[in-house]
Amino acid sequence: MRCRKLAAQRNHFILQTRDVTKLTDDDIPRLLAIRTSLVLDPRPRDQDVLTESFAPSYKLGKSVSMFLPQLMSRTLFSLVLCLTVLLPSITIAASENTPASQSGSHSASNQQLICDVAGLQVGEVVVGQASSKLVTITNRGRTSLTVLSAASTAAEFGLSGMDLPLTLAAGESFTFSVTFMPQKSGRVDGSISIVSEAPKQTLAIPLAGTGRVAGQLQVSPATIDFGDASVDSARTQTGQLTAGGANVTVSSATISGENFQLGGLSLPFTIPAGRSVPFTITFVPTEGRGSSAILSFASDAKNSPAEQAVTVRRVDPIQQHKVQLSWKASTSNHILGYNVYRGTQSGGPYKKINAVLDPNTRFTDPTVAAGHQYYYVATAVNSKKRESAHSKQIRVAIP
Repeated sequence: MRCRKLAAQRNHFILQTRDVTKLTDDDIPRLLAIRTSLVLDPRPRDQDVLTESFAPSYKLGKSVSMFLPQLMSRTLFSLVLCLTVLLPSITIAASENTPASQSGSHSASNQQLICDVAGLQVGEVVVGQASSKLVTITNRGRTSLTVLSAASTAAEFGLSGMDLPLTLAAGESFTFSVTFMPQKSGRVDGSISIVSEAPKQTLAIPLAGTGRVAGQLQVSPATIDFGDASVDSARTQTGQLTAGGANVTVSSATISGENFQLGGLSLPFTIPAGRSVPFTITFVPTEGRGSSAILSFASDAKNSPAEQAVTVRRVDPIQQHKVQLSWKASTSNHILGYNVYRGTQSGGPYKKINAVLDPNTRFTDPTVAAGHQYYYVATAVNSKKRESAHSKQIRVAIP
C-alpha cells in the first residue's frame, strides 16, 4: 500500500483507488470504516458517500472517488488509511480540477446518435423487385439533437419515411424504411450515412443485399375439369407447380370459387429450379354456387401471378334431369337382353351406360346435365353373346 500527500480543493480531500481487480464482501465494511473514522461531522452530507460504481458488484474498472471533509489533519488521515485498509494497490492522489457540479461523476456526451442494428442484411431479392426493412435510430444523449441529412451510398438502396431536418429529444427514437431494389444479379454493398448535430459524429449503417434472376412458375394442367357433379358428390383432382430457370418463392394462393378448396401446400414455400410441387383441388358442391373458378399463385417469378382455370358441370337435385328410353323388343331368337349407349355428338362415338345387360325394353338415364344434348342407341344380345348393330339414333336436348 502506498500513501502520498493529499491535495485539497473546495474543502474536501479525494480518496482514489486505482487498479483494484476485485473487492470482496468482507472488504466493503473495512472501507466504510475509513469513512466512519475520518468523518467528524455526524450530519449526513452528500459528499460523505461512495460513488454508485462501488456498490453493485465491487469490481472497479476505473478510479472511484470518496469525498471526505477537510476537518481531519492530513497526517492522521494518511495514518488511519494505511493502518486500517487492507486492500491491494490503494493510493491517495491529488484531485483534478473538477467543477463542483460534476464532482464524484464521469462526464458524458450530451448528444449521441445510435442505430438499433450494427448492419442491415436485406437478403435475396429478385432483380427488378423491391424489399423493405425498418431501421430505428435513437438519441442516447442527455439533450435533444437534430438529424441534418441522411443518404445512401448505393443506388440500389433507398430511404423513405424520414423528413429532414429531424429533431430527437433525449432518449427519443425514430424509425424509417430502407428499400433494396437490385438492378442485376449478385451481391450489393452500401451504407447509410446520417449526419447530426452530435459533436464529431456521422452515423454509418452498413447495408448488404443480393440480387437474383427471376424464375418462371408453371401451373399444370392449364385447366382442371371435374366433369359432371351433383351436390352430394365431392371430388378431388391434382395439379403441380414447376419452377423454371431459377428458384421461385410462392407467397400466396387464392381461388375465386367458393365451392373449391386448395390443399397440399404450406405457404409460403420455395421451389428449387427444375423441381415441382404437387397440390390438390377439391370440389365441394353447394346449391346456388358457381361452377367455375380461377386458381391464382402469387410469387417472385416473372409471370406472377400464375393462374389455372377450374371448371365443373354441376347437377343440382332441384334441377336434376333424367332421360327415360324405351324400344320395341327384338324379333330375333334367344335374345337375353339389351345394352344402351350414349354420346354427345351425332353419329358417335358412343359409350355404354348400363352396368349390366338389361332384359327389359326400358331404361332411365339420371346422369344428364341441363343445357346439354345427348344421342342414344341400343343393341340386342343373344344367348351366344352376339350383339346386334346399333339401333336408330335418337337425340335428347336437356333444357
